[in-house]
Formats: sequence, structure tokens, C-alpha cells
Amino acid sequence: MNTVSRRGFVRSAPSRADKQHSVDLRVTRMTARDATWWDTRVGSKHLKMSGRPDRYWPWSVFLPMCHLIELAQQRYCRALVSWARADNGLFVRVGMSMLIEGYPYLDATRSAESYFVWFISSADPDILKRDFQMSHPPALGRALLDNAIVLSQHAGSGGRIGLHAAPAGGANLVELYENCGLMRLPQAAPLPSGVRGQNDGRFLYADEERAERLAQMLDPRR
Repeated sequence: MNTVSRRGFVRSAPSRADKQHSVDLRVTRMTARDATWWDTRVGSKHLKMSGRPDRYWPWSVFLPMCHLIELAQQRYCRALVSWARADNGLFVRVGMSMLIEGYPYLDATRSAESYFVWFISSADPDILKRDFQMSHPPALGRALLDNAIVLSQHAGSGGRIGLHAAPAGGANLVELYENCGLMRLPQAAPLPSGVRGQNDGRFLYADEERAERLAQMLDPRR
């Protein structure tokens, strides 16, 4: 068994405020209870934050919708919850992800499959500090994308992943994903068959080489 097939999710992430401080993480499959909890305890507060691209995202709707839509496309939806340890030692939901297995790879010059990050969200750090007694909210961007890379590798897709940065996030969201190590698909590039809509310049992706490089950087945290 090689390293890739044994690679698991990361189990820690640096604190957003103090990169020398490490925060314990865990990942579980999302249930209806998780989605409802998030909408009630976290999403209801995000709703009041005008700058958030996920401001209006109802996870309790996304969860069944994702499974039904991808079932019709003969694809599998992976819904994950990321948890972080709070000051009292208990784990709190801090991140939500909807991933699609078997999605067309965004580089249309190749006929291949990838994992597509459909929806991804992390809890506002001030909410975690104020409402859940978490002095060190984790920096989750790399960890949430790594979940998709790991699953893509396990599924035989070589770590290839893709996503579309929500327009509400503006240029800052695209820059965030680029800073996490993803490549931006040129706006002039055609989209592969099976990807709906137009290329608005907000698609990002990782090929096998880049995905493996990003995964190796986090291997000490697994």
C-alpha cells in the first residue's frame, strides 16, 4: 500500500491568529443534524455579515439537494463536517464542505475526472471565540481543500480537484484560493463537457502534481 492510498485527513491546523499554535481537527460525514445545527448556530449569524460569500447558504437544503442532483448525474456527493477542539476540550463544527466525486476535470484538454468542491464554508472566527469558547479558531482554507485532494486520490482521480469561486466573494476569494495553492483556469479556456455555465475566470483547480505537492506539505499534520 503506497503513501497516497494510506493518506488520511489532516488532524490539526494552525491558529488563524498565532501560526505557532496548533488546533486539533477531526472530519466526519455530514448528517441532517449537522446541517441544521450549522444553519441555526452559525449560518444565522453569517446572514448578518454582508461581506461573506456564503451569507445565504442553507446547508439543510444543500445536503439533500446535492445527493439528489448528483444521483441524477450518476455521481456521488460527499458532504463533510470539519470539527476543531475548543478550550473546554470538546469539538465544535467549524467547517462544511460539499464535494462531488467523478466531476469533469476543468482542464478540457484532458479527458479525466476530478473532485469538485461545490460548496465550502468555515465559521467566522469571532463567532467561534464569542459563542463557542474557542480562543484559537483554526485557519481552515488549506485543510478543507486538502480533504478534497485526499478523497480524489483515494478515488483514483490523482488528487485532481476543481472549484468555482462564488461571485459574491469578489477578487478576494479568488486570491484566497490562489494563496492556498490552486491554479486559476484562464478565462479564455473552454470548459469541459458536463460543466454548465460560462467560464467567468473564477474557476480554479489543481492537477496531479500540484495536488500531491500540496498534500505532502500537510502530511506532518495527518
